[in-house]
Amino acid sequence: MNRVKRSSRHRLKAAGLIILTAAVVFALSGCSRTDGNDNAGGAESPAMPSPVAQSPSPVPQQTAVPQTADPTAAAEGDESPTLAAFLDPAKLQPVFGFADETGSHILVTSQEDGSGEQMESLNTAIGNGGQVLAVKFGKRQAGSENSNGRELANNFANLAGFVYTVEGGAAKPDETYYLADSALFPPAALLELQPADPAALQLAAGDPVRKSIAAVKHREIQSAWKLADLALNRELYLVQFTRQDKDMLFSIVLNEDGKLSFMDYPAVIDNDEYSVWRVDDGGEMRPEMFSLLFAAQSADGLLLGLNWWGAEGVNSFFLLQQGNAFKELEIQYGRYTSPI
Repeated sequence: MNRVKRSSRHRLKAAGLIILTAAVVFALSGCSRTDGNDNAGGAESPAMPSPVAQSPSPVPQQTAVPQTADPTAAAEGDESPTLAAFLDPAKLQPVFGFADETGSHILVTSQEDGSGEQMESLNTAIGNGGQVLAVKFGKRQAGSENSNGRELANNFANLAGFVYTVEGGAAKPDETYYLADSALFPPAALLELQPADPAALQLAAGDPVRKSIAAVKHREIQSAWKLADLALNRELYLVQFTRQDKDMLFSIVLNEDGKLSFMDYPAVIDNDEYSVWRVDDGGEMRPEMFSLLFAAQSADGLLLGLNWWGAEGVNSFFLLQQGNAFKELEIQYGRYTSPI
């Protein structure tokens, strides 16, 4: 945010005669206008959002994938990159829900009694690859004895929780959504993303990205799949490395023009080789196990919301980029969807 400093123009008068030369010199040296930038230090401090972005973002009124927030875009003459808005991870709250069979309602089942005031402030649902929906708190649902215990759309009416009405567009039925107050989670911080084709082949052995990942980890790769393309030439991958005795490892890897950031998931096989990371995962990670809720830009780095599907349910969680690694935040959600 630029602050303009203005200096006064002074006139020099002689007692009986205007000395033209002195007046010209004074006018050139005594009048100036300086445009200062609080973030002139560039990389030494994160770029601050514009005044418009600092005000609470309006609640979107229709289903939409947000426009790209480009941290490399800068105002003319500004040397530091700026964003329309940044997401503050410290303001994230553990509130997730899933949509009913019509996509017109979302149910939050994970909150305790007595949190009604907080729940009524939530007006935005984000999920399904960055879809943004305006929602409004409807009611506290008691649930019924007809529930089969599964958090699925076909059991929506039988589960206890907070029900929200989708006011603009429609949610994807049975999809997980993150619910937020738009004043705390500015939709302008979201980045466009494009999920990879689920039918696409994995990266070939000679692919440069695959070779770079193997070189960084000093470990052979068993399989490597693209999960999504993100704004600003970023790519997200799922990579499983070759087993070493009882040691197993897979990673979620972000590629930013050759810069690699890893979220590693090591595991040690004990007795059950068929359930390594999740129950009945077969010791194999596949791209259809993962999907993105959203990708957003924080002041420190990328923040990803992901779903990880397993045999008994889906886990939703956040990854925050920190240098060349990701940190898994404590905010998580698990839906029990085991087949009956």
